Amino acid sequence: MEPINAIERTSLKKTVIQEIKQYIMDHGLKAGDQLPTERKFTELFGVSRSVIREALSFLENTDVIRIRQGQGAFLKESNIENLLDNFFFLWRINGGRLQEILGLRILFECSAIEEIVKHNNQQELNALQQMVEESKAAATQEEFRKADSDFHKQLLKATNNDLFVQLSNMITSYFFQVQHIQVTKDDYHILINEHKEIVDTLLAGDAEKAKLQLTKHLKKTKI
Repeated sequence: MEPINAIERTSLKKTVIQEIKQYIMDHGLKAGDQLPTERKFTELFGVSRSVIREALSFLENTDVIRIRQGQGAFLKESNIENLLDNFFFLWRINGGRLQEILGLRILFECSAIEEIVKHNNQQELNALQQMVEESKAAATQEEFRKADSDFHKQLLKATNNDLFVQLSNMITSYFFQVQHIQVTKDDYHILINEHKEIVDTLLAGDAEKAKLQLTKHLKKTKI
């Protein structure tokens, strides 16, 4: 029998990765559930234990599973932030522009407004209103940036859609990580007033006006 070359081994690993994913779906495994042992997988898929280990290592590095020494592999909760963080890093070093990130923020946050108005969750709206009031106490550049970021994340959270929140939060977080915005105290007061106007419009149930206010607010960001 001829030895397996590198290309064949890579292809085999990819096949096993897909087989393990299919096994997880077919058996209805959820976050925290334990996967079969390496020996069990070698029997199921008819490959060597080293190939199984490579496939499991890939799944661990991509945050699908967590391997506990001496205990086995366990399925992790869904979290796409690490995946998106790597994507944005590669996107940025390959010529990505912050203006494009800003455009994504506008799209996502306007979509959030539509969901918030449609569901009219008073508890979430009250949380936004309370956040605006508390943010008036900010006094430093760091506090200004955190209060601004927290407001927009809370706006996204108010949709109560976990996948949407994970996707959009990563976009917002990345924008604030790479964008060093200097805000004067006067600028910050204007920013907080705009946040308040957006929340007031949401409380009035006017999605279209709120989206216009939000878009105007975000487009004023200095990039």
